[in-house]
Amino acid sequence: MGNKFLKTLPAIAIAAAMTLGILSVSACKPDLSDVEDLNATKEIANWSEGSANAFFESDGWTNGNPFNVQWTKSNVLYENGVMKLTIDDNPVGSVDTFNEYLGAEARSYQNFGYGDYEVCMKPVKKAGTASTFFLYTGPSEAENPEYDDKGNLINGNPWDEIDIEFLGKDTTKVQFNYYVNGEGGHEYMYDLGFDASEDFHTYGFRWAEDEIVWFVDGEPVHRVRAKSLPSTESRILMNYWCGAPAAENWMGKYSDPGDEGPEYKWVKTSAAVGWGEIPEPVIVEEFEGDWADYEAISPEFESSNNLGGATAPYTFTPSADGKTVTIKYPANAAGEYDNANFDATEVAKDTNWMHFVLKNNSATETNDVRINIRNAANTANINSYAFGNGKELSTTQDGTRFFLEPNETIEVEIKFEGEVGNVEFMLDSMFSQQTGSTPGDITISDIKFAKQGEIIIPETPVENNNGVTINGSKVIFGGNVGGQPYAINTDDETNSMNVTYTAAEDASYRGVHSGDTDEEKAVIKGIAAGHNTFTAKITNNGTAAVNVRIDIMGTNTPSGTLNVRNLSATMNGSAVYTDLEWGGSLFDAIPAGATVEIAITFDTTYEIDKILFMIDSHKTGETTHSGDVTFSEMAFSGEGTVVDPKPDPDPAPSGDGALLTFIEQGGYKVDKKSVAANEVNITYEGITCNYANVYASVVTADTENKNTFTFTVVNNGDKAVQIRMDLQNTSNEVVSTDIKGTSVWKNNGEMYFKVEAGSTETITITYSEALKGMVIFIDSTIADAPEGTTYSGNITFKDFKFTNVA
Repeated sequence: MGNKFLKTLPAIAIAAAMTLGILSVSACKPDLSDVEDLNATKEIANWSEGSANAFFESDGWTNGNPFNVQWTKSNVLYENGVMKLTIDDNPVGSVDTFNEYLGAEARSYQNFGYGDYEVCMKPVKKAGTASTFFLYTGPSEAENPEYDDKGNLINGNPWDEIDIEFLGKDTTKVQFNYYVNGEGGHEYMYDLGFDASEDFHTYGFRWAEDEIVWFVDGEPVHRVRAKSLPSTESRILMNYWCGAPAAENWMGKYSDPGDEGPEYKWVKTSAAVGWGEIPEPVIVEEFEGDWADYEAISPEFESSNNLGGATAPYTFTPSADGKTVTIKYPANAAGEYDNANFDATEVAKDTNWMHFVLKNNSATETNDVRINIRNAANTANINSYAFGNGKELSTTQDGTRFFLEPNETIEVEIKFEGEVGNVEFMLDSMFSQQTGSTPGDITISDIKFAKQGEIIIPETPVENNNGVTINGSKVIFGGNVGGQPYAINTDDETNSMNVTYTAAEDASYRGVHSGDTDEEKAVIKGIAAGHNTFTAKITNNGTAAVNVRIDIMGTNTPSGTLNVRNLSATMNGSAVYTDLEWGGSLFDAIPAGATVEIAITFDTTYEIDKILFMIDSHKTGETTHSGDVTFSEMAFSGEGTVVDPKPDPDPAPSGDGALLTFIEQGGYKVDKKSVAANEVNITYEGITCNYANVYASVVTADTENKNTFTFTVVNNGDKAVQIRMDLQNTSNEVVSTDIKGTSVWKNNGEMYFKVEAGSTETITITYSEALKGMVIFIDSTIADAPEGTTYSGNITFKDFKFTNVA
């Protein structure tokens, strides 16, 4: 399940992601004399004394292109009476995976409806950044979403949004925008008459059924009236981020993170709460004792050796007294979750605090560190919260995580609840969107345990897991994926599996699954062979609705191929949503006391060897769930043929063809999104003259010592298509020099061509330097089109070739 820890969440593609266009800029103040004063009556957040209970910090995911940040809660700061959002370098990030930096975002726990909204904020003047305040909702935000068999929303939230955004390259202007069911293109740039980055001002909007009015310092400045406006209860969000290369043409280029960031004083609204609850705040206490009064232990470290090699990935060199240990390791593979661990059962008995010191002995490498204090059964993490050098560290059910910079030393204190088993130090082995792995040389010392206050021992569910019979074979399911405290009890008489839990967290992607060993996978392979359908009954024995996601998995697949094989699914005979991008079928909002019958059809191209049930853990949010769910009558059926499971080699293009990787954005849909290919199909609807585009990356080595790019475009639609293509070097500068084809032209150095309906054109573009990628504007740069004109189309790009032409 490594591929789910830091997955991109496209449903939170939020406001500034699509502001790619020509913007309306106010020339004079419009007549808004009939607009009533903004009246945001309820203060739902005030950061004058620290964090606000109504908001939480996004942590651990990236929104993907054109964002170039991964959200981290540690970049949301509460200081000097404000909430401040900052950006840092991501030591394990990459521009290729759109998380080169660490950004910050705060989101409301609750969703709100029509009303007035207002914020007191000061944005940042820094090129390449966006400082925002907006409303957002989408399918992943719905309370009880339902989908048809094509993935269309039946009963749930569309992508609706109302935005206030500041581009850091010019903070004398503010941009307003809105989205209705994913359709944007309503950008309006208002000239403030002052520099917003110099002081705090108030910004807001009135959201009504038939209009949106934006305000600055209490004065109405822009109004939109339309039949189609946002209509869905939404979260309140604020974030600070920088853009990927594809966004630099409208945001500017970002560099050199500092301590700057937008600041927020308060948020107010008159809107009623639609749904969502504010959880009880966690009371965080610092350790008040003196660690010098406690004796350091001499741990006996072992390597988990999850890599399965003959040599353990960690080597340990203890000091003479064993109280200091230096750990060295080669480049660990991200996602293996290998760890150096020791048994703390006796030394941590009757304690609830742990202390240690880590030193990174490398002068060049940054370490990605996670500490797991495991329960007595070593089935779950029991970290509550932690501090590093006096600053609170990111702590979730996945453990305590932080980066250790070259030559850095950190003193860590962790509060935990429960009886301790092993303590694990995961060093550069967690899943992340890093492009490589790093070796390490770390010294651990001064490991101590202590008691402060009451020791809380959580009640441990009793398990009786003897497996269930599926198609005549016994299958054993595991109940603590990644430390999630699920308890499994099986019943031979009813051939059912009961799962209970008290701490299933949203967006943790945890659950119960069949085994990972070769023997356990062989059982699933045997019973799934020749079938293409999985069926079961799900009974919700709890008191609240439950959300279940089921993945039918085939891990023996080619590199880069999704290992979740689901194709479609039904619940009680009605189609439910199956995510073909990230995988899994969603059986959401199963009512308390209800039993449902589910069926999943799956791809049989590769063998099936695993079943995964995510239970109340795949929805976006910060809610913790308790529940009691029974799975019964599990079976494989239907006809399916399993072919040779040996992975196919990556397809090689014919002749001297090249592979390009296209990324969806700006309202375009790419059939081979993020897949290197020699042919892609792109469809779109509702495109306006807003400079929306698709970005295609290349293998730079393919373009070195070459100067010509040739490709074919097929217009499958019924109208002519106008395309502008900018070829960019590794510094994201346009290096296109000439274009050839039937209908081509240049305008201020930009390369354009047109393809008539039903026609096929071969285009040749020359360039002056090795390329990194291409920005492709499709029907989005037609500046002389009548106001309100929109474009739709269906085109194919293929036969990509790089050559050297004299």
